[in-house]
Amino acid sequence: MIVSGSQPGTIPPDVLQALQDRYRVTMATTIEVLRGYAAQLAVTPTAPATLDALRRETHRIHGTAGSYGHETASRLAAAAEVRAVQWAADPTLDRAERAGIVSRFVADLSAAVTHNGPADMPPTR
Repeated sequence: MIVSGSQPGTIPPDVLQALQDRYRVTMATTIEVLRGYAAQLAVTPTAPATLDALRRETHRIHGTAGSYGHETASRLAAAAEVRAVQWAADPTLDRAERAGIVSRFVADLSAAVTHNGPADMPPTR
């Protein structure tokens, strides 16, 4: 997006802030969905549909969070995605702890994305 008076490839701070705010609202819904997955895993820790949905959702978050300046959230989601893939491949791995692990991930993700401060700042070059 190029806005009058800005350099090509540069997003004006007010536009970036609006995009980040919108992403935080969307993530509030996503966080509720993830809480539901944790609850489902507490009942049935090996449910293939739940594990696949968790993997897809964490993959999506990993891919989008960094684009909105939430590098910490992106890293958390990447680690959760790896875990979901491992759980699908090995039904015994972390079986009794899956719901707790997902719940902690959700709490950390929520803190990383919905805090009141600015998004993570990209590294300077």
